[in-house]
Formats: sequence, structure tokens, C-alpha cells
Amino acid sequence: MINGGKPTKMDRSQIRNLIESGRAAALDCYSIGKTIPDDDPVGTLFKTDVLNKSVILKRYEKAAVKQATSRIFAASMMKGFADSQQPVVVSTVVYFPYDIDNIYDGGESLVYTGRDFLKTLARKLTNGSPSPDIIAKLSEDGKTLNLLDSMHSLDPFLFRCKVEQRDAMSRVHESYFAVSEEEWNEIQFPIHEKIMNLVSKALLDGGSDGASGDVETDHASRQDYVERFLQKIWEARDVEGIETFVRSMQIDLKKAPEVFFAWKAICYYQVRFASLIASLKTMFQWVGSDDLCFPTDPNKVPPGQMNALKEERSGLREKMRDGYVAGHKVLGAYEDSYTQFIDEGRPEAFIEFLAKAENSYLLLANHVSVATHAVNLWRSYMEEFGPHLRYEQFEELFDGLLSIYAVERV
Repeated sequence: MINGGKPTKMDRSQIRNLIESGRAAALDCYSIGKTIPDDDPVGTLFKTDVLNKSVILKRYEKAAVKQATSRIFAASMMKGFADSQQPVVVSTVVYFPYDIDNIYDGGESLVYTGRDFLKTLARKLTNGSPSPDIIAKLSEDGKTLNLLDSMHSLDPFLFRCKVEQRDAMSRVHESYFAVSEEEWNEIQFPIHEKIMNLVSKALLDGGSDGASGDVETDHASRQDYVERFLQKIWEARDVEGIETFVRSMQIDLKKAPEVFFAWKAICYYQVRFASLIASLKTMFQWVGSDDLCFPTDPNKVPPGQMNALKEERSGLREKMRDGYVAGHKVLGAYEDSYTQFIDEGRPEAFIEFLAKAENSYLLLANHVSVATHAVNLWRSYMEEFGPHLRYEQFEELFDGLLSIYAVERV
């Protein structure tokens, strides 16, 4: 799908599986945008029409496949996880369908590379002579693409968090978040609670950033004090007024907003992973079964492909297992460091974890987003066809799972 900076064709089944299996790694701008009235004060996501008819994708690759031209996760930096984690590069890919009314009928994709991407798009739109109006629109769209590119995944909850962090709620329509207020509050509550407990422990035990004896004794003042810090960390925009606390956590003041955003993302993935466990295990049981994860009409398998299918199945199982273990380990390390701080008053492990929060966020974005897409796709086939699939049905699902987990076909 990706070939340097040039537009490349994209397989129709691949794009269908990516879009239909959820929002974690695919944002269908056209289907969302056409639900927004023309006179809406916020309007569609982009100024340029062709981008409003595109699909934004996140693609995770081994660094060996695509060298460090994007955000790379260095496994060596994650102490204790080198045995199961692989370096990851996250790319933002823009898919342009040939037919906007049938986006699965093929199209071209282009990796977002900032200014070079915008120049390439300008040339394609105008045959090499972009007008000032096109240049102005693409310049604005570049800001939106930069925001999307700054994220390791497109999870609606985190997308909304990122838009809030960039103070861009007035120019991104709520339809692009696909998060109801009820769902937002349901996810936000345990994350708020997690951060508040830790902030309370750090501040009220350590008494930093202006804490006084009155704060220690007056419950209402104490709550206001903690809420002020919680709000700063939640917004992840600046550290004005909480510099002492940031330094106590051994965080660079300039990097603190992104560290706090990564921390919030880790909390989100902890909630998301917990809700996914039961479905993941059921899917793993299906993939792990030689009987179920195989077409019921093996005579339909093309001659010479039987061994390849079994080899691909082994590769899929290995990727699924490694992804689950890696995600579980990083969340386990986070929970352990958090517990040491809250229950035992030992902040050292948590401070060390925060120093690697961006890497942890990247790892979880990879594995949890991939697992979410895989579960959604697998569940859709189970609900429509049941666990026993004929070759045509099996091949569609199997190809989708291989694509999602980046297992090369033999």
C-alpha cells in the first residue's frame, strides 16, 4: 500500500476491512462529512473538497520495513519488554477513492509527509499550477493533518482529547469524534479518578506548588487544590502554576504537555483493553483452532495454497500472541508503578514509567488499536456466518486479519 511518497493503489478488500472494523485506525471523512449540513457553523474537517472525500488511516509497521522517518518506538528503551516488543513506525495514510459513492471499489493512497504531501496533492489537483486559493486551503488543511499525524491512533476518545489539547474544538465538528457524552463520561471517569488519586498522593504528601497547612486541614480547599492540578494535567496544554509538581515528577517542563497527554492515553488504553479482554480471548480460541480457523470446504482452496494458508495462520497466531503479551506487560508495569506510589508511597517506579510514557502510548496504540479492529472484523463475520466458514467467507476474514496484524501472505 505504501511506496515512498508516490500514490499507490489500495486493495479493495483491505480498505473495506479497515473501515468497517472501527475507528481506531480509520477515519472515513466522506461518510461523516456528508451528514453535516452545508450551513453548519463548524462544517467539514477540511477546506479542500478532495480531502473531505478521503479516508485517513493509521498504519503500523516494523522499523525494519520502514526506517525512522516517523515516530519510532525503541524497544530497548522499554526495560523488561525487549523480549516481546518490536520497534514500531506509525504512518498517517490518506486514501483517495476512485468512486466516492463506492469507496471500496479501489483508489490511491499517499503517506502524509507534511509539506511534501501538500505539494504533491496541489500538483494533482491543478496539473502543476495551484492557485492562491488552493494553496491557502491546503495550508489550513495541513494544520488539521498535522494534528491527526501527531496521534498514534484515531480512537475517537483520544481524537477529541487531542482537539481539546490544541484548543481546536471550535473548528472540528463533533461528528468526527463519534463519542456521545454518555460514553465520554463513562471513559473519562476512571481516567480522572486514576490521575486524581496520584496527584492527591504526590501533592498532599509532598506539599508542593503552594500547598499550605490550611490545604492539609481543610477538605474543600484540598479538593480545589487537587482539582486545579487535575485540570492542568487533563488539558495537557501548559504547566503554568504547576511547575514544582512537574519537576518533582522529573519531567522536562517543555515536554510535560505531551507526557501528560501520553499518560492520559495510557489510562484510556487500560480501560479499553480491559473491556476487550473477553472478546479477544474468544477470537484467539477461534484462530487457535485448526478446525475453526480453516475453510469448511478445503477442496476450494487453490492447488498449492494449502501449505501457505497454514503457514500464514501460524504467523497470525504468533502476531496475536505477541501483541497481547506486549500490551499486557506495559499495562502491568504501569499498574505496578502506580500501586507502588499510591499504596506504598514509593514514586520511583512511576516517575521512571512517566519518562517512557510516550513510548508506552505508542506501543498500546499499536496493539490495542490493532486488536480492536481485529475483534470488530472477526465478530462481524461470526454474527453473519457463524464460526464455521466456507472458503470464500473464510478467505475474506482471514485476509483482513492478516492485513490488520501485518502478516505477509506467502
